[in-house]
Amino acid sequence: MRRLILTMVTAFAVLAGLAPVAAAAGAGDSVTLRANKTKIKYGQWVRIEGRATPAVEDELVEIVDREDGTIAQTTTDEDGRYSLLLRPKENLRIRARTLTAQSAFVPVKVAFVVKVKLSKLALFGHAKASGTIKPAQPGKRAVVRLYRNGKLTQRKRVGLRNGRSFKAGFDIRKPGTYKAKLGFGTVDLSTGSDASTKRRTRLPGLSLGSRGDYVRRLEKRLIQLGYVIPAADRSFGVPTRDAMYAFNKIQRRARTGGVTESTWRALADPKKPRPRSRSPRKHIEIDQTRQVVMWVVKGKVKWILHTSTGAGGATHDGVYRMHRKIAGYSPGRLYYPSYFDGLRAIHGWPEVPNYPASHGCARIPMWAAVWAHNRAPIGMQVRVYH
Repeated sequence: MRRLILTMVTAFAVLAGLAPVAAAAGAGDSVTLRANKTKIKYGQWVRIEGRATPAVEDELVEIVDREDGTIAQTTTDEDGRYSLLLRPKENLRIRARTLTAQSAFVPVKVAFVVKVKLSKLALFGHAKASGTIKPAQPGKRAVVRLYRNGKLTQRKRVGLRNGRSFKAGFDIRKPGTYKAKLGFGTVDLSTGSDASTKRRTRLPGLSLGSRGDYVRRLEKRLIQLGYVIPAADRSFGVPTRDAMYAFNKIQRRARTGGVTESTWRALADPKKPRPRSRSPRKHIEIDQTRQVVMWVVKGKVKWILHTSTGAGGATHDGVYRMHRKIAGYSPGRLYYPSYFDGLRAIHGWPEVPNYPASHGCARIPMWAAVWAHNRAPIGMQVRVYH
């Protein structure tokens, strides 16, 4: 029994001694590895090939990743060459290994597949960037960037629905050419990125009688800036035209009631009117140079109306108080007048030209007369100046 055990130990020792000899590399033993692509997108294939020397047919070649060990196997042909396809799901750093040799490591970077698109957009409206990421990344978030004329203008951090899809809304505040971009990467997968096709803001001409969504956007913007309009109703009526008169006066532009491309640009970056006085906290200012009536609240201009003051200096500069009001027509056919200087009043009138034309009052459009009357209480200060 002892001899049997000794024989088995001896045999094991012999075998153990032979193993290193079998694996020892000869002077010319080598193996190479080459990838036809070292940067791919997730889901793509990469061809791995190389050659072992000396050439031995059917020699086993293992493809080994530094982190995960053996990930593929193949054999050589009669010339010692081998080839196989890999479809990696993460970044790899691989080498080829035979029984007697191994190649240098070769990196294969695998990037996320990212798709981004941008909806149609309109100035003073909204745009939606949406898209997908592959493979899915549950619980992760991504950053969508919006560029205007090639410069970063906004960014949104969004969650990934089912780890794959995303949506991000942006306000379009200025005219220009826009595109959305997203880049996404992790420790295991390289950053993939995509950019949407470019979208350009339309700047259509509008005038009295125009209708539609662009009219509504125009009206909402004018209201936002403080120019009085009853409502953003998609119809370019007289109130919208009058608000455009007031806007162009404040901007010191040609006093027209229509909208051109340059008007949209001015609306996107307008001059903001400042009151002549910040006190009292609530008062009215009549600017005879710009021919507008402005309501000042808490030291800031809140509302602006188109007006026509007295021809030939008939409206006198000065500081006054509202002292009389009529709800309806006065004996002189002034509509809803609010008197501030004797018989001079802010009142509605059928004709309100873009220049001084009254007998001394501040004419305002008929549609705005009741609105103004309700915001000019007895005792309110009125400042008139050039």
